[in-house]
Amino acid sequence: MPAGRHCAACLDAEIGVTSRGQQCEHAVVPDYRLRAATAADARFLADVVSEATRAQGRVPPDFDEREWREEFGKQTMEQIRGEVPGSTTSVIETGNERVGRLRVTRTAGYIQLSGIQLLPRVQRRGVGTAIIEELKAQAAATGLPLDLEVEKDNPDALRLYERLGFLRVGQTAQEYKLRWAQPADAALPPTAP
Repeated sequence: MPAGRHCAACLDAEIGVTSRGQQCEHAVVPDYRLRAATAADARFLADVVSEATRAQGRVPPDFDEREWREEFGKQTMEQIRGEVPGSTTSVIETGNERVGRLRVTRTAGYIQLSGIQLLPRVQRRGVGTAIIEELKAQAAATGLPLDLEVEKDNPDALRLYERLGFLRVGQTAQEYKLRWAQPADAALPPTAP
């Protein structure tokens, strides 16, 4: 396994075991970093979303890629320029290579994972899980829930989110709405024996 660090859910003293005593499948993840996306990253961000969606077999037969890229590029530039309140768009890097996209929206009432995509060749290596665990830690530290929406035709992502403790709290015709909130008993101090 490549050099890396323990995931946020694992105890340092016992690699592979989470704070709740469950076996962790992602004890060591490759080092990654997030950096603010720039205009020079806009095409890459579209590429990574397109590649990830194609690898999942989720591109409809009537998909107009040119039209989608035009609209996605416009929305991405609005995010990069700070025109979307509370929204940050980041490039995920491992080593010196761009490997993914992360978009997070923060409000006074919640943190929302608005999008995370990794190039197919770096998926299932723990990077996405580590990023989500870090967002959960931020949500717990602020006392806010972590929300997201996942397309109903994306069962792999749904399984990942549910494995990471997200619960379904609603749905639309196309998406499930999920929420992670720190368990109430996790915030309480341990009781004396």
